[in-house]
Amino acid sequence: MLDRIEILVEEPSIAEVLRVLLPNILPNGWKLDENCFIRPHEGKQDLQRSLPHKISSAGKRDIKIGFIILQDQDSNDCRVLKQKLVDICNKAIPKETIVPYKVRIVCHELESWYLGDMFAIEQTFSRFHAAQYKNKRLFRDPDQCVNPKNELKKIVGDYSQIATAREIASHMIVENNKSHSFICFVNGLLKLIA
Repeated sequence: MLDRIEILVEEPSIAEVLRVLLPNILPNGWKLDENCFIRPHEGKQDLQRSLPHKISSAGKRDIKIGFIILQDQDSNDCRVLKQKLVDICNKAIPKETIVPYKVRIVCHELESWYLGDMFAIEQTFSRFHAAQYKNKRLFRDPDQCVNPKNELKKIVGDYSQIATAREIASHMIVENNKSHSFICFVNGLLKLIA
């Protein structure tokens, strides 16, 4: 059983989303900033550079630490990107130790998670009406939307990335989100904890 979870993310906006959502996701006995920590980085390269040190030092600790590594797909092939992150982690695990981890890729950008819950967007932007968009082909499977950030800007106008992250996340209903990558993140986290 794990003593602690470290969620390593590529940027502050996803950390803000998780800070709002995790209290609704974590099972009993798990608390944010007590035994579950979010560690934002300054982009993909910073995240990937930090992995070997974080993974290898966890294998030398007296407590059992598990990791979730979360990165945007952007224009990468998600399987190739995931394998790259898995390879970095596997190389960093000290011999004869076990460091449990899960790699999760956000398809294509964080905004696809928002598009997965149109009603949360509606609660955040009163001029937006979810009923007009939720059944459109582009939004039925938000992970297939190649540029979700631009699509969100088209339907709601300009927005502040960090403030919007917090606001939309506060209205999201975890069980109703249509983003497959969001569901995979939630399930991966719960399996790692279990």
